[in-house]
Parts: sequence; structure tokens; C-alpha cells
Amino acid sequence: MFTRKPLKIILSEHKAAVILAVVIIAGGSIGTYFAIDYLNAQNPEKITLATTTSTYDSGLLDYLLPKFTEQTGIQIKVLSVGTGTAIQYGKDGNADVILVHSRSREDDFVNASLGVDGIPYGIHRACIMFNDFIIVGHSSNPANLLPGDNVTTVMTKLRDAIDTGNMTFYSRGDNSGTHSKEKALWAELGIIAATRWSAQPDKYTETGQGMASTLLMTWEDVDAAHEGYTLVDRGTWLSFNDTYISLNILAESVVGEDILLNPYGAIPINPVLHPHVKYLSACRFIGFLTSPYGQALINTYRKNNVVLFHASFGTCDHNCSCTTTDDEIVIWTPFQAEFAGLTV
Repeated sequence: MFTRKPLKIILSEHKAAVILAVVIIAGGSIGTYFAIDYLNAQNPEKITLATTTSTYDSGLLDYLLPKFTEQTGIQIKVLSVGTGTAIQYGKDGNADVILVHSRSREDDFVNASLGVDGIPYGIHRACIMFNDFIIVGHSSNPANLLPGDNVTTVMTKLRDAIDTGNMTFYSRGDNSGTHSKEKALWAELGIIAATRWSAQPDKYTETGQGMASTLLMTWEDVDAAHEGYTLVDRGTWLSFNDTYISLNILAESVVGEDILLNPYGAIPINPVLHPHVKYLSACRFIGFLTSPYGQALINTYRKNNVVLFHASFGTCDHNCSCTTTDDEIVIWTPFQAEFAGLTV
């Protein structure tokens, strides 16, 4: 049985990490920002996490968060939205930490030149985990997607089937990480889907909804003339495939491809821009996620005996071409210390 450590002890144990974080925040101008009381933000025992619908709908957060709270006493309020909205919540200071899956936008979030007056919205990104994207549809498979088709072939077949009116593609259309990936896949063919099939919902429907709702709409489209397809992350799919039993995985990554891989990153909000955020508590949460204990929890979370997410802290560059750095490991390793010795 592990007892919760007082904040004073945590600060003492993590002194080097806190100082390093302040240096990163201030960009070297510590004198300018040091007066901000980072550690005494209101109610540090409760933080707000803005995250994607996939981490919520998959049940992963229901599995992880109680274990974090048990160890630290910190409660977490979850805002389950698309990645674009989660990032905006972070920019506006309406969350203490974000957990999202859109690497380019995550990099922008911690880029000082894209922040406010040279100050980034977030302090530092941590690789947390990854899964992959798949395309699901009805067994009739009017686009004739075949096992072994590479991504280019898959998207070409979908384009042709949409153009001929044989199917409807259901897009999140909500600026989420999944929607961003879908747009990137169409872009490989030089297509802007929302423009090409504008005002043709029988061919291309932007649901403006989360993944669960978009899957439902795809499942309900059983019109033989244009049965539905959609792009979904595997974690969410494994949480719902028992419900939508008429849908099947019709396309997925083939050997040698990584374009469908789906890395997730966590970033604390910059207290220089938003002094009210609970920066230290957010860092403790990321320390939990990146610790050997948190990473083991992610790897052991299953649905129907299938792993939904794969932990990737420190190895993201090896397993899903998602650049990680030695600095990332140096920054977050001290925050992992309070979870040492915990086992799954």
C-alpha cells in the first residue's frame, strides 16, 4: 500500500525538474516571470484534462484516472472533445493539460514563434502511446477494398466508389485528430474531400460529431446503393465493434507503412500565459502517464483481450516515426519518481 506524499515532499524531490521547467517556460528570462505563483494555483488537487473522444470512448481514461487519483489525491475533470477543440481549450487556458493526437498541431502548440508574444501555449510535449487508424465498412464492400491494399490503393478505390455513387464516406468533419488524418490521406491523392463532394451528402457526409456518433451513422447506412465507410482509430473501434457487428475492418496498415499510425502526446499548459493553471499537478499527471507504472497500465488495458493502445514514452521515434528527444526524457523522468515501485 502506497501513501500519498505531501506536496512539500514532491517539490523537494522534483526540485531540479521544477527549476528546469521554469527555465523552459521563461525562455531564459526568469526574472520576468518568476513572480508568477506556479505552484499555488487554486485547488491544485483538481485539474482539467482536455482530450480526444478516442481516449474517453475507448474506456482508457476510466481505467487510468482512478489509479492516478489514488496515488496522488488529484482529481481530474475530463473534457472529451476533438483534438482541435482540446488544443483550443489549452490555448484559452480552459484546461491544465491536453492529451491529443495530431503531431503537427502539438508541435505548433509548443512552438514559441506560434504562441503569444514569443511565449508558447504549452511547455513540452511527452510521447504517451500510439495505436493506428483503420477503415471500416459493411461486408458488401462496394469499394472492393482488399487485404494487402496499400494506403494509396485504398484511398483511390474509395475516391472512385464515391464518384460513381456506390458508397458514402462518413467524415468526422470536426477538426479532430481523426479528421486531420483523413484529410491528409485524401491530400495524398491531391483531393480536398469537402470541396470535391461539396453538398453531396449521399457521397460524402461531414457528421460534425465524435467518433462514436460517426460510427453509428456509418452503421445505420445500409442502403445497398451507397453503404457507408469511415476512418476510425483502432482503440475506439475495439470499444464498439461488438455493437456495430455489421461493420468490418476493410483496410489497415500493411507491412512497411506507417502513415496510419496514430501517436498521442500530452502537454501541460504554459502558466506564463495562464497563471491560474495547475502546472505542477499537470506535470505530475504526465509523470504518471510516462512512468513505467503508467506505461504498463496503458499496455495492459484491453477490450475482448485485445490491446487498444501501445505505450511509447521514449521510443516513439522507433515504433511510429514520431520524433522524440533526449530532452523529453530528461524533463519528464523526475516527475515519474513518485510512482516508482508501483506495479500493475
